[in-house]
Amino acid sequence: MSKQKWLFEITPKNNLFDLNLKEVWQYRDLLLLFVKRDVVTVYKQTILGPLWYLIQPLFTSIIFTLVFNNIAKIQQVQYLLFI
Repeated sequence: MSKQKWLFEITPKNNLFDLNLKEVWQYRDLLLLFVKRDVVTVYKQTILGPLWYLIQPLFTSIIFTLVFNNIAKIQQVQYLLFI
């Protein structure tokens, strides 16, 4: 096989992790609008609203503790709630 020479090479203008924080700060109102819209759409049809964001992990931890302590007889899981 012969080595081919390319006419064009497509490369990105910026690095992947190159953040322009000045531009982010300039459009902070748009960013806050997007975040607010996402939070409203996620919690719009829940009874507790954004409070569910805090309650859900607590309920999950309690259920796991009850299941693993009472059904599986594993005692080490009970320390997860007290860390």
